[in-house]
Amino acid sequence: MALLDADGVYGAPRFHMAAKKLGIKAHIGAEVTAFLPRRHGDTENISEHSKIKDLQVKNSSVSPCLRGGSRLPLLVSSRTGYRNLCRLITEMKLRAKKGEGAVQREELEEHAHGLVCLTGGADGPLAIALQHGGIEEARKQVEQLIGLFGRGNVYIELQRHFHREEESRNRAAVAIARSLNLPLLATNGVCYAAAKDRELCDAFTAIRHHRTLSTAGRLLARNSERHLKSPQEMQQLFSDLPEALANTLELSSRLEFTLNDLGYEFPRYPVPEGRR
Repeated sequence: MALLDADGVYGAPRFHMAAKKLGIKAHIGAEVTAFLPRRHGDTENISEHSKIKDLQVKNSSVSPCLRGGSRLPLLVSSRTGYRNLCRLITEMKLRAKKGEGAVQREELEEHAHGLVCLTGGADGPLAIALQHGGIEEARKQVEQLIGLFGRGNVYIELQRHFHREEESRNRAAVAIARSLNLPLLATNGVCYAAAKDRELCDAFTAIRHHRTLSTAGRLLARNSERHLKSPQEMQQLFSDLPEALANTLELSSRLEFTLNDLGYEFPRYPVPEGRR
């Protein structure tokens, strides 16, 4: 199981301790608000070895659909990755008011090592590009993620909560994954533990938007599908895409970092030979 807070790792310690008691492998990450304009000169096919730093920024080349921020899910695979994730979040928070910051592309280039990138749900870069620019724009956005994180560190994320537009997005995502030879990953956008908790989630949503339940309208969940699902439920949901389920185990085996590995390291300081 993985916990991805929005622009932070607030819940990581409690999540780690709870998972440890239950014998569950706890993966750490965050959904980072990112600003990812495409650069002038980005090609249709960005290889794993492309050096994006050599490309120049041209404001005129930025697609309108990519001028806003998107939620970029990042998972930590190593201690270096945890350090890079924390640096990304810190740099973003230091220069903006609460809830207004976004990580820039150049910062992702600098701090991508040790992180695995998913393409996200409805607020992810693939979904936003698809909504505003169609499948070709979404494909280019995924190519950009490959250029940033490396081909082996990008997974095409699929979620199923019985929304019509979500399944349309999934079909496009599968097509993009096939064309770019990227792995599919079945995930669940969990907002509450059990289906019965949906009503409480709706109440918090209304409070956050300063509305009453009767006036919240489409801000509220359409159904109760965003609860923790069993392996059997997930297998049934993705019976047509078994590789998306198999890849969850493959990815979990790659994410070696846990908070047990967070022991303090003293800064390196030059000292005379024979001294420590």
